[in-house]
Amino acid sequence: MNKKSVYLFLALLLPGIIFAFLKYFGKNEFAIPVHYQNGIDSVSVICGGDYAKPYALPDSVLVAIGAGKKQARVIVFNPDEASKTELRRLSDIFNSEEFTQAEIILQQADSGISVARYTRWTTCVFFIKKPYNVVLADADDRIRGYYAVDRREEMDRLILEMQILLKKY
Repeated sequence: MNKKSVYLFLALLLPGIIFAFLKYFGKNEFAIPVHYQNGIDSVSVICGGDYAKPYALPDSVLVAIGAGKKQARVIVFNPDEASKTELRRLSDIFNSEEFTQAEIILQQADSGISVARYTRWTTCVFFIKKPYNVVLADADDRIRGYYAVDRREEMDRLILEMQILLKKY
């Protein structure tokens, strides 16, 4: 009977020791991958040109869309009526103190830029593919993620990755 008590005590004590060790000496860190770190693999024939390695968004495009120098930028392309709830939720979060170093930029095909220029930006600069229409960029103008604004799970992932990005940099 005494031997069983010792084994039971150790069986209960060991997970507690492991938990305490990890709690005080471990780190929970997540990394958001950088897209096109090794350059652009395949680009549409209409794009042409050379792309630098690692790829970063061109300053000329960022100035044209009105992007400031922030730690995180969310660029939304052609939001539809159905996605307004998610954009409102995202905007509410952006206006909180937690996201003072982030900004949201809405780009629409009818926003005053030519259709050809808009199409070139979406296919040759931001490399957006269906169903995605949101791009997350960091302070170094690198693309960190693509998201679909009309899907709640995607927007939750965007918010989480922004929290990681803003905490890390």
